[in-house]
Amino acid sequence: MENRHYLIGTAGHVDHGKTELIRALTGIETDRLKEEKKRGISIELGFAHLTLPSGREVGIVDVPGHERFVRQMLAGATGMDGVLLVIAADEGIMPQTREHLDILNLLGVTKGVVVINKIDLVDQEWLDLIQEEIREVLAETIFANAPLYLVSAQTGVGIPELKIGIDRLLENAESKTANGPIRLPIDRVFSIQGFGTVVTGTLHNGTINIGQEVAVEPGHRFTKVRSLQVHNQNVESAKAGQRVAINLAGINTDEVEKGKVIITPGAYPVGNILDLRLKNLVSMDKPIIHRQRVRFHIGTTEALGRIHLLEHEELPPGQEGYAQILLEEPVVGAAQDRFVLRFYSPAYTIGGGKVLGVAELKRKRFKENVIAQLHLKDQGDPLDLIEKELIEPKTIKELEDILSLDPTEIDKQLKQLKKQERIEIWKEENTSLFWAHDAAENWRKRLIDHISAHDRQFPLRGGISREELKVKLDVKWTNRRWQNIIEQGAERGYYRITGSKVKLKEDIQLSDSFLKKLECLEKRWKTAGLMPPDLEGGSQECGIDKGNNLEFAGYLVEQEKWVSISGLFFNSESVRQAQNDLVKLLEQNKEVAVGDMRQIWGTSRKYTVPLLEYFDQQKVTKRQGDKRVLNR
Repeated sequence: MENRHYLIGTAGHVDHGKTELIRALTGIETDRLKEEKKRGISIELGFAHLTLPSGREVGIVDVPGHERFVRQMLAGATGMDGVLLVIAADEGIMPQTREHLDILNLLGVTKGVVVINKIDLVDQEWLDLIQEEIREVLAETIFANAPLYLVSAQTGVGIPELKIGIDRLLENAESKTANGPIRLPIDRVFSIQGFGTVVTGTLHNGTINIGQEVAVEPGHRFTKVRSLQVHNQNVESAKAGQRVAINLAGINTDEVEKGKVIITPGAYPVGNILDLRLKNLVSMDKPIIHRQRVRFHIGTTEALGRIHLLEHEELPPGQEGYAQILLEEPVVGAAQDRFVLRFYSPAYTIGGGKVLGVAELKRKRFKENVIAQLHLKDQGDPLDLIEKELIEPKTIKELEDILSLDPTEIDKQLKQLKKQERIEIWKEENTSLFWAHDAAENWRKRLIDHISAHDRQFPLRGGISREELKVKLDVKWTNRRWQNIIEQGAERGYYRITGSKVKLKEDIQLSDSFLKKLECLEKRWKTAGLMPPDLEGGSQECGIDKGNNLEFAGYLVEQEKWVSISGLFFNSESVRQAQNDLVKLLEQNKEVAVGDMRQIWGTSRKYTVPLLEYFDQQKVTKRQGDKRVLNR
């Protein structure tokens, strides 16, 4: 079973048996308050956990059903992988069931099963009628094709089948991100004597560890994780999708409250103005009006604010449009978060939708460029959109041309990506290049793989040339960008560069067979001195195939064991000695001819002339007519 964590919740009318159902599934009592036990209804969120037949570990949120406690229901629904819509067999769908359905739709919950509870209280004829009614009402909701389970939480009938159904529901649930910054909306705050402040919530993103520094937002209050619990067990770390209790160091309960969010410092935007895509519920009989005061629910947070419609005078029932919420207090609001709006008084759900981002200013209404910018954000999280464009390194100007966003907006998003460690910053002379971290990491892996493969095929070449590597990687950048990045990669220690060759950080280890052949060549050429054999013949003597002799020669030249001169290969020590002999004779005689050096070196003209030309190239000598003099 994959190592990930799931969260499911309940929804439905008061007294339809949600808490009893969870107790039947898990054996855990989620009504923890005296008031809840006394009244027989859930007031606050309750939590339980369950191991399914497949081995999946699942957290369960018991959300209140009473209309006075919809705020708690909204807090519980945030972050669910699926939901159990609980309907009592003796009552059927009730008003609060319908509001819960609206909320789940607005929050983007797409997976669920229908549980008809209390079947022990009705006969078969009534049960058949209730099922038919439920299917009819749910036809236009996320539960239209959802499996339906008949259970009795009191007697246990249908509970084993329901557990299997929950397992199937979670088979294709989208995995929460355990990498990156943490984000945990707080749904409970309390104090334990001897430990201090404890907060609980569902970890939406990242992995949280003991000792980690975190921020409580809004408020910029910094603290550290003293200890962690998951399902009442002490743990060293917790991952996205888990219900977590965090003991915070150096912070009092009056400094943190339900609705605030525990995050990696600086990783998520906080503000009073949010860009939105807003939907008015089909079931509403009134439009949402510009400047209307509403209750804004996001995560576990409830804040008061006014709707600022950007393309409507009023938003009719069933319609969507771009808007802003002007809040009376700041909230944490990342792009793609789901939110719900409730009427100010009396409180009932009127709409909701998707956050497009935190805005610095109130936007002008009915402006084409404003709507176009929000439409682009609507395509996805701006951070995700920019990150996707940075699969190759780009400048801000290049991003501006592609995304049609102004440089200020792009710069703001890039800073956010940097805080979240999702991009890398490289240089192209005096200009910054931005590159998605995952894409750059993948590029580096491919580059190292190509070098390794090249080394295995050609172990004597000492790396791969820059240009050959560029072709292998199918790089389409300008040559300037390629050279800048390949050199910066070496500076960052990913690999080495020697001249035109790109190498692994560590030299390749040659096999014994290669080493023996190299040793044979060195010995043969050292013995030959300044009259070396031709490469083909000498290589064959050392057991080297004709097709590989240049590989061996090139390696020995690179290792400075040999010197390549006019298609001939000389032992390096012999060449150094020849130079010493030449300089010594010139210091005595001022000039020498080819014949003089043939005699001194004991070589034929075939070797003498190339050697003298080589020393001319090395600025040791200078040719004057048919003589050489020292190059002073």
